[in-house]
Amino acid sequence: MERKTPTPNKVRLRRTRTDIREALLESALVEFGAKGFDGASTRTIASRVQAHQPQINYHFESKTALWMAAVDYLFGLWAKALDGVIPTKLTGIDVAALATAFAEGIRRFVQFAAEHPELNQIMVHEGTAASDRLTWMIETHVKPVFNAIRPAWQILRDAGVAAPIDSEILYYVLIGAASLPYVNAPEVRLLTGQDPKSPAWIDAHANGLVAILLPGFAVSR
Repeated sequence: MERKTPTPNKVRLRRTRTDIREALLESALVEFGAKGFDGASTRTIASRVQAHQPQINYHFESKTALWMAAVDYLFGLWAKALDGVIPTKLTGIDVAALATAFAEGIRRFVQFAAEHPELNQIMVHEGTAASDRLTWMIETHVKPVFNAIRPAWQILRDAGVAAPIDSEILYYVLIGAASLPYVNAPEVRLLTGQDPKSPAWIDAHANGLVAILLPGFAVSR
């Protein structure tokens, strides 16, 4: 007797526990980014990757634990994307080398923001009200980035390479300017007729941001 080939929606591939956990984290980022913590559905998170609610319960003891693990995962990807770009030792560093590194960091961050708009979405959702989640995210992930950027920026500003923006304000200028077109991608498409996820747009966006934030570097190039 001829055996029937299963239809694609009936084929279930075996996945390891690690694969399922990572798939759930990626799905969680989309859900938390779109709806915030309170509006997110763990059932939707599971179904998006063809998993079941009990699999979430197996890997994460609570919705909060899932959210924290997803944020850890996201910032881990961010750290990997920018790993080694900006030197950690700044004493006596050549300003031109630092400007080159900072410009590369901007370009990499724009690329990351294009690939992961949920980073800005989650930060906006959480940043609108004080909570234990916000405190944990700031202390664990955001403040180390904030503190790493400021001294490098101050060196570039003192050298006349960087725009005259206070280092505390720079963080928000950079995050907002790098992220907004990808969070508001449908608006960009309607307004400009262009796709902000295209390589040409991302490159132009990154180069424009470098020109604005590092005018001395742009002129020297």
